[in-house]
Amino acid sequence: MESSRRGSSNYAPPLALTAVSWVSIGIAVLASLWITYDIVSYKRWKHMMAIMIPVYIINALYLWPITVWTYIQYGREGMETQSIDEAETIEEDPLLHSLSQPDHSEDDTTGEQHPGGSQMALDHHDADGAIAEGGHQGHGTEHDGEAHQHNKHQYHSHMHAVLPMFATVTIATCHCGAGCVLGDLVGEWLISTLEVTIGGRMLYAAFVVDFVFALAFGIVFQYFSIAPMAGDYGWRTVVRAAKADFLSLTFFEIGLFGWMAIFDLLIFDQQLGMNTAAYWFMMQVGMFFGHWTGFPINWWLIKEGIKEPCA
Repeated sequence: MESSRRGSSNYAPPLALTAVSWVSIGIAVLASLWITYDIVSYKRWKHMMAIMIPVYIINALYLWPITVWTYIQYGREGMETQSIDEAETIEEDPLLHSLSQPDHSEDDTTGEQHPGGSQMALDHHDADGAIAEGGHQGHGTEHDGEAHQHNKHQYHSHMHAVLPMFATVTIATCHCGAGCVLGDLVGEWLISTLEVTIGGRMLYAAFVVDFVFALAFGIVFQYFSIAPMAGDYGWRTVVRAAKADFLSLTFFEIGLFGWMAIFDLLIFDQQLGMNTAAYWFMMQVGMFFGHWTGFPINWWLIKEGIKEPCA
C-alpha cells in the first residue's frame, strides 16, 4: 500500500459519501459567491472592516451555515453600528453636537430664534481655531483630516461593544479560520505535488507544512485587523499580530489535525485521494471541528485584551 496522502488510485469512496461531499462543497461555493455578490452589489464594503471581506468569503467554503448566519446578523450591519458610533462622537464633540441640533438657536435675552445658529457656531469655532493657531489658515483642514482618520480607527475598535460576546468570538474564530483555510489549501497542494513525507507519511509532513502556511496567513489577517484600529502599520503591529494569532491558530489546528489523523489513518487507511470530493468534504468537517476547538481560546484572548475583536 502506498504510504501517501494521495491515496490509492484504485480506491473509490462510497457513492453516498461522494454525493454528500459534492452537495456540501456545492453549497459552500454558492454561499461564498452569494456573500461576495452581496458585499459588492450593495456596497457593504464601505461599512465593513476591509480584512473581514475575505474572511467571510473564505470561511463560507467550509463553515457555510455559521458564516452565512454571522454575516447576515452582524457582518453587513455596519450602518447601524456606525450610527451608534457617530452618535457617541457627536455627543463627545461640542462642535458636532451644536451642528447636529436643529437650526433654531435662541437669543439669551429675547428668546428669538436665529436660523443661522449652526453656522454661527461653526464661525465661532473657526475663529477660535485661527486665534489658537496664530491665524494660520489651512491648519484646521489638517486637523480635521487627522480627526477623521482617528474616528475611522475608533469606529472599528467600538464595533464589538454593541455585539454579544458569542458573536464577537465567533467572528474572531472565523478570522482565524480564514488563515487556516488558505494555509491548508497551499500546504496540501505542495505536499501532494512534491510528495513530501516525514517518517514515510505525507500526513505528518502536512501537519508541519499546513501549520507554517496557516500561521503565516493568519498573521497577515491579524495584522490587517489590528493595524487599522491601532493606527500603527509598523513592525510592532506585526509582533502583536503574531502573538495574538499563534494561540488561536494552534487551537484551531488541534481540531483540524485531529480529524485529519482520524479519517486518513483510521477510517480510510490512507486510501482516500486528494483528487476526490470526499477528501475535501473530510477537510470541511475537520475545519468545522477546528472552529470549535479554537472558540474557547479566542474567547479568552479577547477577554484578556490580547486579541482585538474583529467586525
